[in-house]
Amino acid sequence: MKRSLLTAFCIVLFAGAFAQPGVLDQAFGVGGKVVTTSPVINSHSIEGNGIALQQDGKIIVVGGALSPTDSSSFVVFRYNVDGILDNSFGLNGVVTTSVNLYGKSGAGAVAVQLDGKIVVGGYAVYDSAGSYNTALTRYNNDGTLDSSFGLNGIVNDIINPTWYEGNSINRIIILPNGKILAGGKNTLSIVYQYNSQGQLDMVYSTPFTSNAVNAILVQSDGKVLGGCSRGLGINRFKTTGSSDSSFGNYTGQSFLNLNYDSSYGYNACLQQNGKIILAGEAWLGGKSYIVMGRLTTDGVVDSSFGNNGNVITSVGNANDRATNLIQLTNGNLLVTGSTSFNNGTPGNSDFVLLQYNKDGLLDSSFGIHGKIITDFDGSEDNAISSTVQLDGKIIVLGRTFQNGIWKIAMARYERNSISNYNTIVGNVFFDKNSNAIKDPNETYYNMAKIEVVKPNFDTIGISSYNGIFSVEVDTGFYSTKIIPLLNYYSAIPINKTTIHNSYFNTDTITIAVQAMNGQRDASLEAFPLNTARSGFELQYQLLFRNQGTDTITNGTVQLIKSNKLNFDSASLVPTSVIGDTMRWNISSLKPLETGNIQLYFTVKTPPVVNIGDTLQSTATLTSNKPDLTPADNYSTVKQIVRGSFDPNDKTENHGGKITTLQVANGDYLQYTIRFQNTGNDTAFNVYIRDTLDNKLDWSTMQILTASHSYQMTMNDGNKCLFTLRNINLVDSTTNEPSSHGYIVYKVKPKSTVALGDIIKNTAAIYFDYNLPVLTNTETTTVVNEVLPLRLLSFTAKKENKTNLLNWTTTNEISVDHFEIERSINGREFSKIGIVSSELSSGSIHKYSYTDNSPLTAHHSLFYRLKMLDKDGKFEYSPIRMINNNADGQISIYPNPARDMVTVTHLSTNSIALLLLTDITGRILRRTTVVTEAVQTNMNIRGLPAGKYNLTWSNGLINHTQALVID
Repeated sequence: MKRSLLTAFCIVLFAGAFAQPGVLDQAFGVGGKVVTTSPVINSHSIEGNGIALQQDGKIIVVGGALSPTDSSSFVVFRYNVDGILDNSFGLNGVVTTSVNLYGKSGAGAVAVQLDGKIVVGGYAVYDSAGSYNTALTRYNNDGTLDSSFGLNGIVNDIINPTWYEGNSINRIIILPNGKILAGGKNTLSIVYQYNSQGQLDMVYSTPFTSNAVNAILVQSDGKVLGGCSRGLGINRFKTTGSSDSSFGNYTGQSFLNLNYDSSYGYNACLQQNGKIILAGEAWLGGKSYIVMGRLTTDGVVDSSFGNNGNVITSVGNANDRATNLIQLTNGNLLVTGSTSFNNGTPGNSDFVLLQYNKDGLLDSSFGIHGKIITDFDGSEDNAISSTVQLDGKIIVLGRTFQNGIWKIAMARYERNSISNYNTIVGNVFFDKNSNAIKDPNETYYNMAKIEVVKPNFDTIGISSYNGIFSVEVDTGFYSTKIIPLLNYYSAIPINKTTIHNSYFNTDTITIAVQAMNGQRDASLEAFPLNTARSGFELQYQLLFRNQGTDTITNGTVQLIKSNKLNFDSASLVPTSVIGDTMRWNISSLKPLETGNIQLYFTVKTPPVVNIGDTLQSTATLTSNKPDLTPADNYSTVKQIVRGSFDPNDKTENHGGKITTLQVANGDYLQYTIRFQNTGNDTAFNVYIRDTLDNKLDWSTMQILTASHSYQMTMNDGNKCLFTLRNINLVDSTTNEPSSHGYIVYKVKPKSTVALGDIIKNTAAIYFDYNLPVLTNTETTTVVNEVLPLRLLSFTAKKENKTNLLNWTTTNEISVDHFEIERSINGREFSKIGIVSSELSSGSIHKYSYTDNSPLTAHHSLFYRLKMLDKDGKFEYSPIRMINNNADGQISIYPNPARDMVTVTHLSTNSIALLLLTDITGRILRRTTVVTEAVQTNMNIRGLPAGKYNLTWSNGLINHTQALVID
């Protein structure tokens, strides 16, 4: 019996481990450890103070390096996923920046923006007397300074100058709106807020002194928390920047109840229920201990946590300290720190990792009784920070004192295991020298397509992420292989057999991918990232890729945009813009290298663009040499303009139709699944289950892009699961623009689909462990060739006692005539007139038709055009509605309805609402009306059949119309 989709869902959700949890990852550095000396000169010290991960899994580390002249700089390192310095970043993986004129500065924190840019914070001397102040830098992906940030990439504000590092940054977070929060050492417990250009636009401060900000958190209501070091407490600030007196017992501050000599806080986190966990050290009798404590959302000590709100842990026989705290997706708490074992040698210390459950009890399944100790063979090894990779592996950053100098130290540990299955784990790399061995200069293969088959039983498809894949299986015989892209690459081994006779086993596979030289092939995809609405911003992405084995030079990307869009900006400035045509010159694209261009438009407003209109844009990629598969070098976006919309939806790029010729030519259907967290708290994980229509060939499925890091698993032939772990998707009430996400993929229809076939797809979206949100059912119909005719505009309006229709067309090649159709309910139409075509191409043609008998007894009338070709092919225009009543009441079509209704209503310069109520007056649906819109869509999917009322209201005027759901 095959595993059900639910089983497959749970397997991915609770993915197994590569090895025993807490064991050093042998694929990282040397034996799981990386030690890096100063990039300036090896006989001077370097400290690693901050760590962050890029979306591609590469590791950013920042610190300060001392030079022979005792000056110092911001130092940024980038490592590949295997712990080797990334030579494509800066100089051999290192960027050194002097941020002031006085020769002394150091980096203390780092964060990576959603666009991949790297923000680094620290301190800088700003005068000859040695006064310190905060400093920020921002770098592009290649390590160059971002000139759009501050002054040539550097922000060095003189805000509150102090002596000896009194002003420095050791914590940075990036807000969903792109703003930057930075905090650290300061006499006033200050958190600074910068805009995306590096300008200071808010200061969060309290009257309390002598407290460094070692943690920054943002609660669901937008209030900012700044963890203060001395006394192990935390401040809360209002959104205006002032101290929030409603928090804790100390006018905006709250401290743990510790009966110790002294205590210091070094980090904090928010639990899924909003409670606040603080971590640091507490001193008693000359020894320090690792301490954690919990506060409620309002700053009251939570006595249900540990012992009266606190957890005290002793590891070594000397001093222990917690320097970092991370909440894992299962709610467990991961503490990073240092522990000392004197053994007659003062100062001897090691890295320590501890894992607790959400209520403060040590997790005995982690390491040895919940603890892992790591020695770097230095006289002192101090862990400073840590992070968790997408695959669950833990990276700890710190320093080690060896041979008289400090060096950066990192260790990576295998992830936690809560699996009751077996695991097949693999690494995929490009074998440049064809020796089937992963050499240091060889890179990992991201997004390789892997297939795991249990013969006559099950097939699981999965993609590699930064060269790593992991899939959980049952007992029995399995065959694992990679499916090379377009047969330009071969793999060794071709397949690997795994046999599991029991559970809790792991089989590791290394796959070497070798290239066939001389294969020149590029591809391009264009797709929208949000819904098209008149007057609103519309974002497109052009994604191009070299899927061959030769470098592509002198390429050109071109977009001919719809003339219904106004071009605003692009992430890459076009080489030229002529009318609706934009071009970008691409000098070089290496094998399997990808590039993307984000485009921002504004959809034109009515009457130029109306609800139901289709926007069509076409993108192409060309180069100076022939392409092996030129058909995938162009992409067309067809997008229907909507009014209001469901933020969790699924769309396809062909505008609802694919022709028989396109199917025969092997065209793909391109789907976008969009999701939004409309709850009232952060969604830590998102899961999307998508069952492909049986008319689709799932073996052709390719993932194009996604808003967040993800893993995809295919099961039972057509059941697809996207897993987006640790994305921390903020809720829409806290930050609406950052509450969205998307997945884009393409798949071919089967060659056997016939004229009239309808391809349907619906996705289910899970936010953490909540019930699924179902998207709309997106349908694509197989049709004959679409008319070459282009409808530029179509309007309908009252004129005295008649109704006047006007439309404009171009590109009339073989159009025979237009039939005018009318309806009283927006569903059943009848022909009321004919207008002949002017039968010429290239120029613009204007037509009109007057309905002299507009059936004024009916509240509303609906019109559409049937545009017929000479051979009988036809297509319909968008529907237009005329309200026959003078009082401006709303009209609904279709009515009766089933999934979606379009409501025509008054326009307004203020906020209005559409409310759907049952016969008892209970509100079932609520949709905000876009300012000045005259049509709005409402999703009624899932409501039972019956009679309802739909009301338009702006607070002063209310109009209600009956609606029947069938």
